[in-house]
Amino acid sequence: MVNKTVKQIGIFERHYHVKFLHTITRITNTTDTHVTIFTTQHIYDQLIVNLTKPDDYTFVIKQPHESVHNFMKRVETYCTKNIDLLFINTIQTTMFDLVHYLGFRPRCTMILTIHMTNHWLRAKYALNMKNLLRSLDANLSLFFIKTVVLPKFHAINVIYPPTKTYLEDHKAYRKPIFTLPFNFYDEKKHYPKPNTDDITRIVISGKIEKFRRDYNTALEVFEHLSTKYPNHLQLSLLGQPVGAYGEKIITKSQQLKEQGHNIHYPTDYVSEEEYNQILAECDLIFAPLKIQKIIDTGIEEIYGLSEGSAIPFEAVQNQKPLIVPQDFQVIDELQSSTIQYADADDLKRQLETLLQSKTKLTKIKHEAQKNASAFSLEKLQQYFTKEILEKLDQL
Repeated sequence: MVNKTVKQIGIFERHYHVKFLHTITRITNTTDTHVTIFTTQHIYDQLIVNLTKPDDYTFVIKQPHESVHNFMKRVETYCTKNIDLLFINTIQTTMFDLVHYLGFRPRCTMILTIHMTNHWLRAKYALNMKNLLRSLDANLSLFFIKTVVLPKFHAINVIYPPTKTYLEDHKAYRKPIFTLPFNFYDEKKHYPKPNTDDITRIVISGKIEKFRRDYNTALEVFEHLSTKYPNHLQLSLLGQPVGAYGEKIITKSQQLKEQGHNIHYPTDYVSEEEYNQILAECDLIFAPLKIQKIIDTGIEEIYGLSEGSAIPFEAVQNQKPLIVPQDFQVIDELQSSTIQYADADDLKRQLETLLQSKTKLTKIKHEAQKNASAFSLEKLQQYFTKEILEKLDQL
C-alpha cells in the first residue's frame, strides 16, 4: 500500500545511466518521501548491488515478454494513481524511442533529465543528403520533441551546473531548470589510505572513442614524462575501445607497455568493482575531452556547456583532483582541485611540476577532498527538498 502522507517520487529508466539512476534514487530518498523505481530487470540487477537499504524502495520491473508499450501503460496507470513527482532519466532523440512517449500522459508532475541539450532545445531542421534516413529521423524527432514530448514536462534537470547557465543565457527553456548531478560524495564511504610510494597514478575513464577524448595527446604526454621519470608514473585506461580508433589506442598502449612503461589498459570487460578500486587508488583523474562534439545528425554539443560530463563527478565521488582541457567549463566548487591545460606542452609542464614536488601533489589532493563536500549526499538532498520538493505544487 502506497503511503500518501509523504511525497511519492517515481524514477523511470529503461535504457542505461545506472550510475545516475543510483544517484537520483539516493538523493530523492529523504524522510519526507517514498521512492518507486520503474526499470528493466537488467538495470535493476546492476542497481541493486550498490543501493543502500533496497527494501526502502518500491520497484516496478518490465516483465521479460512485456512490450515497451504495455510496460509504459502500466507505469502511466501506476503514476496517475500513486506518484506525485516523476523523474524521466533518459529519452533518446530518435523516433524509435520518442514514439513510446507520444501517448504517455500520467497525471502527475514530471521532470525530464536532458543530457544533450542542444539536441533537445536548440536544434534546427536540416537535411543531410549523405545520410538521408538518419536526417529524416532527426527532423521528425525534433518536430515531436517540440510539439508533443517537451510540453508534457513541468521542468527539466541537467547534470552539470554550467549547463543550466548555458540554457538560461540562450533563453532555450522557459520552465524551471534543476541541477541534480551525475554523482555525489558519500560522507559514509570508506576511502583507501593515500599512496605513500613514489608512483603518481593517473586514470582516464570512459570509452576509448574518437569523438569523446584525445587519447593520442594523452599517450604522447605520458610517454614523454614516463621516459623522463621512469618508475614514477602510472597511467590506467578504464574503458572499452570503440572502433578502429579504440583499437589503435590499445595497440599504442601495448607498444608502450612492451617498452617498459607502466601503463594499464583493458584487455577484457572491466568489472565495476575493479573500475571503482582503480579510481579510488589513483592520484589524478585525467579527462582529455574533445570539447566540441558533432553527432551524425550534424548537431553540435559542447562538453561542459550544452552537454555535461560525468567526469567531474567521478572526481567528486572519489575525492580526486581533475585534469581537463583549458576550454572545459569547470564548476566553481572544483576550481582549486582542477588542472587545466592549453596543449600537450602545457600539460607536460604542469604534470612535471607535480612529479617533482610531492608537496604540490599532496596539496591539490587535499583541495579535492575539501571540494568534494560541496556535493555531498546531504547537501544534494537539501537542494532537492528546498528547490524541488517544496515547490512541487508550483511546477
